[in-house]
Amino acid sequence: MSRTKPYSRTIPHPLFERLIVEDAMKEEKNPWKPERPHEYGYFPGCVDFMDVEVKFTHLNKGDADHASIAAASIKLLNYADIDPLILDMNVFKCSGHDQLWQGQLEVFDALKEHNLRRLKESGIKIITCSCAECYRTFAVDYDLPNTLGIKVEHITQTLQGRGLKFKAPEDVTVAYHDPCRLGRMMGEYEAPRDLIQLVDGAKIVELENNKERALCCGVSSMMYCNDATKAVRRKR
Repeated sequence: MSRTKPYSRTIPHPLFERLIVEDAMKEEKNPWKPERPHEYGYFPGCVDFMDVEVKFTHLNKGDADHASIAAASIKLLNYADIDPLILDMNVFKCSGHDQLWQGQLEVFDALKEHNLRRLKESGIKIITCSCAECYRTFAVDYDLPNTLGIKVEHITQTLQGRGLKFKAPEDVTVAYHDPCRLGRMMGEYEAPRDLIQLVDGAKIVELENNKERALCCGVSSMMYCNDATKAVRRKR
């Protein structure tokens, strides 16, 4: 596969794409050291870039709040007595998942090189992610367990088995969607369901197509939203 920049006209997030590419190509080789040691590192995903994207495009009409995912994840980790090193965009860069799957290998390589260097400097033993795509990228494409000896976990795996208890404000019925990367690609189906069942007042129901048979959400690595992805969404 060529490592030259592919055609970008098929990607309906031009601002998001441009921010990622420009950030990937910046050379930042100054050494970095956390203020104190941490066992866990938490990578929130590209929420900083996402917030810029949703404010300046028509896609979500400015009403999406991706930063709330990171805030809620950190709150849950703290509740489980985990004080993670936050690998935000001041330190880290995008994992490169979408760039890799779009064929932008030069961009992916630059992101990976930067992030591996930062992970070495971080001193963490475990990295946990709330993003299924980043989780798979670090575990498989970075191969962190073998390259740096860093364990990779999805946040549901990190929180599983820690005796956490939650109370829903009111009774609620929850249907869980199995992400392609977390489910079929990484084989994790139970951790998210186990956590939902810990919520007093929450009833979990299964979608018709679940686990190995779950339907893709249709995002397709930020690729063009064509008739195939629209058909998947309608069926789901």
